[in-house]
Amino acid sequence: MKLKLTYLRFTAPLLLIALALSFHPGANNPVVASAQQPAISCPTVSVSCPDTAQENLEDALTFTANVSGGDPNVTPTFNWTVSAGVISSGQGTSTINVDTTGIGGQTVTATVDVGGFDRQCPTSNSCTTSVLKKATGPPVKFGEYVTRDLNANKAQLDKFVLALEQDPTAQGYLISYGGRTSRPEDAQKAADNATEYTMKTRNIDGARTLSGVGGYREQPTVELWLAPDGATPPTATPTVDPKDVKPAPAKPEKKKPAVKSAKGKKS
Repeated sequence: MKLKLTYLRFTAPLLLIALALSFHPGANNPVVASAQQPAISCPTVSVSCPDTAQENLEDALTFTANVSGGDPNVTPTFNWTVSAGVISSGQGTSTINVDTTGIGGQTVTATVDVGGFDRQCPTSNSCTTSVLKKATGPPVKFGEYVTRDLNANKAQLDKFVLALEQDPTAQGYLISYGGRTSRPEDAQKAADNATEYTMKTRNIDGARTLSGVGGYREQPTVELWLAPDGATPPTATPTVDPKDVKPAPAKPEKKKPAVKSAKGKKS
């Protein structure tokens, strides 16, 4: 009997473990599985905005959040933040207006966080706009010269560069025109020569003397313009129709004189 009792003391725990394993869920037993969680329906959130906006104009900058899809029973909420400027109206709605006073030359990024949907959903997005500085006045014609010879007009260009240096916020423009007898490439060459002189000889930043070709006039002309910060660039004013231009024939290149050798013979 003692041996039998000893045997039962060791086998009883083993029997209980075996019974527990035989009824564990997933061990091929008839246990009903729990219901699966319903799939999450997430919306698509985007923000629209203009590429540029003007400084100091009321309601000049508008950002709009667009929400599509997601749970149709959700009424979305909107929380906006901006990187610059001040939200003047619309906080809590899908569209805001941003006051751009004093932020000309900067960019504004507006970010919206849409609430109400499952927080596992990505419900935030943003859009960025560049704010243009308010113009303080129209561009002013500084001068012009009428000649193909850059050397004869360096003094005029020197004064032009000096004016730009005295007003670091101003923008310079050079508009080059061909004449009635100019070849098609002449105006561009005159613009390039003037810009190269202001950059390499006068050492001014090339971005401050923008140049372009304005068409044709009676004589080949280069106009010099100064524009206040934020002003609209000057407009070209050609006076000759391109069909009336009759390019002069190219001048033949001068032949270099022959070089005599030490013995007096031409080489």
